[in-house]
Amino acid sequence: MTTEHGPEGRLMQSWQIIVSGFIIQLTFVGIHFSFGVFLKPVAEAFGWSRGPTSFAYTLMWWMASSSGILLGWLSDRVGARKVLVGGALIFSLGIFLSTTIQHLWQFYLYFGIIGGLGRAAAGAPFFAAVVPLVAKNKGLALSIILAGTSMGTMVFPPFARYLISVSDWQTAFYTLAITAVAIIVPAAVFLKGPEQAAPQPRLNPAVLPAGPHPQEGILPLPAGDWNTTNVLKNRYFWTLVVMGLACCSSHSLPLAHIVAFASDQGIDKLQAASLLGLLGFTGLLGRLIWGVVSDRMGARSTLFCCILLQTIMLFWLSGAESLLSFYVLVSLFGLVYGGVLPLYPLVVREMFGLNRFGTVYGLQSVGTGFGMGAGGILGGFLFDAFGRYSPAFIISGAIGTVAIACAASLVFIQKKPQLAKTAK
Repeated sequence: MTTEHGPEGRLMQSWQIIVSGFIIQLTFVGIHFSFGVFLKPVAEAFGWSRGPTSFAYTLMWWMASSSGILLGWLSDRVGARKVLVGGALIFSLGIFLSTTIQHLWQFYLYFGIIGGLGRAAAGAPFFAAVVPLVAKNKGLALSIILAGTSMGTMVFPPFARYLISVSDWQTAFYTLAITAVAIIVPAAVFLKGPEQAAPQPRLNPAVLPAGPHPQEGILPLPAGDWNTTNVLKNRYFWTLVVMGLACCSSHSLPLAHIVAFASDQGIDKLQAASLLGLLGFTGLLGRLIWGVVSDRMGARSTLFCCILLQTIMLFWLSGAESLLSFYVLVSLFGLVYGGVLPLYPLVVREMFGLNRFGTVYGLQSVGTGFGMGAGGILGGFLFDAFGRYSPAFIISGAIGTVAIACAASLVFIQKKPQLAKTAK
């Protein structure tokens, strides 16, 4: 007879988390990234330029990243499932209210702020529950979960584009809001949250045995001492923040603007929208491939390779003109961009350990979230300034070089020497 805490019970719990997480990420991210197909219809409906309109996308990212710390704290007290259910309802409310907008500030409030608050539930609170429970093949397990984000990008934008083509953008927003509730809430119910998982004991540096402990990271401070103050004082933490900010700023620009870019180049609107689906498919493959690579080469080295290659692809994308060139370059970009997201929690775990994972990842994800938002509004205002997207993609690639430098510096961190521990 097996129990919840036996090997088979733990395996079932792991698969519950993987499947539920896949579905949750698929829906949250798929609907969020569908913004690219709403950009032109909404802007044209009200006569808004693309820069200010893109700020709604940015606000959702910024709100999600900043409120992720609060929701992470809340999930530790009431449970991840409750936070995810509440987040799904708030997220859906923001999307639904977007059908009623008449002014730009309403779009910011409904899609950006309310939607972003709900979107935060799928960030730090979720990963704080998942990462400690993954013992083997961590890169592959998280890649499977986050393949949901790629699948969502593959499914929802073309679906939204179809709804707009047969009806209007308001109907599309309404349908996506109902879909979010119908999918995320049941998936969250089956998610085995941290309130039911075996708690991780807090380490006491004075009594740790000699030799490395699996809950410790590679940095010289014992895991039990990684409180918020010490994390914020650590220079490697700020390297992570700057890297995430630059990396995500650079690769989020295509996610928000690739449809509009292709449409401006004369590509049919439905074919242009299919580029996000293609990006989702190749991103899914990239997540799985780079997840396996990271289990063999290490998370930090793999992250460096992904950031380097995605930056090169951004420069190439700036010259895309024909449908074929868009298909080829978007496919290659998706393969390398797809590997980035699952690696951030693995790098945090490797460097800082498990005891304070939620704190460190929640703080670090503010940088990645603000970066994801910055890319959207940056692309919009650069388009308004130049009248075309090529300069925006070149500048995005230049920002990516900052992330390359940060990622390279993390690769060379050596595992800490074992600290001497004295008992009183």
